[in-house]
Amino acid sequence: MAGTLKAKIYMVGSTSAIEVDIKDKEKFLDEIKNLTSANEFYIHKDDEGEIAVNTSLIQIIEFSDDGDNKRGAGLVSNR
Repeated sequence: MAGTLKAKIYMVGSTSAIEVDIKDKEKFLDEIKNLTSANEFYIHKDDEGEIAVNTSLIQIIEFSDDGDNKRGAGLVSNR
């Protein structure tokens, strides 16, 4: 999966996702894991604005590559 990936972040109790563009899946997951351990927010800025995600409430992160229309597993919370 080269290039830009889409990460869809699903929060506990929600069926809608927050979609962000990322470049490196492993680096993104490491950042989320570290923020979750520290009980911190993930801050994402793009052309549409800025969001802050409470990492302790992340249920699922789904990755997709626009080129192959396949989704891949990411972080799945066990909370």
